[in-house]
Amino acid sequence: MNDIADTARLTPAAKPPIVRPRDAASLILLRGSGRDLEVLAGRRPLHMKFMPGVYVFPGGAIDREDGRIWRVEQGGGLPPRLLRCARTALRETWEETGVLVGRRADHVVAPDPAMTAVERAYAGHGRAAAIDVLTYIGRAITPTPVFRRFNTRFFLADGEHVFGDPVANDEFEDVGWHPIGRQPLSPFRDVTQFMLARAIAVRDGTASPDAPLLCTVGKVRRIRVCREATVDL
Repeated sequence: MNDIADTARLTPAAKPPIVRPRDAASLILLRGSGRDLEVLAGRRPLHMKFMPGVYVFPGGAIDREDGRIWRVEQGGGLPPRLLRCARTALRETWEETGVLVGRRADHVVAPDPAMTAVERAYAGHGRAAAIDVLTYIGRAITPTPVFRRFNTRFFLADGEHVFGDPVANDEFEDVGWHPIGRQPLSPFRDVTQFMLARAIAVRDGTASPDAPLLCTVGKVRRIRVCREATVDL
């Protein structure tokens, strides 16, 4: 008897480890309406390990510094967890596209070396990181059989609150305002499509008041109600 071969046949295949999702945030920026509707998005380069060649909204994982109040910050009204996510969405949008989202600052704050890079960018342009121009629209969790997972909170803001022109960088190609009112972006993942449709409905005033939670249960995609807008879980 070949003990090695028999052992291999009798030993069940090891299950892949379940990757814990990282908290993340993304910002959907829309402007115009009808055939003139545009979304700010970029395509991830093909050399990227996560979603290569796919169009996405700016966003990324939460940093520790996103947990503290910015000196250039105004507005609020979100529970602590979503407030951290809102800062992440603003920071990642600036890092990945070069635009700032907010309004002209009521009180000018001078740039300071102690500030983070995104705070200095807001201060240098006399802008405020206005949390209250963001609308929380929903949450999505990457399925388990993926090597990189995110627990992402999505926000919406109108293009009127965008300062600056989008520019391409190492993380985004073809970044800019894309005319989705005339033709859909492609390739576009299902989660991205779902949240874009939700954002458009929220902006038009036709969406359900309940923010959705898009998740996978038993290999089946589920849409549940997310209560984070009212309760910090």
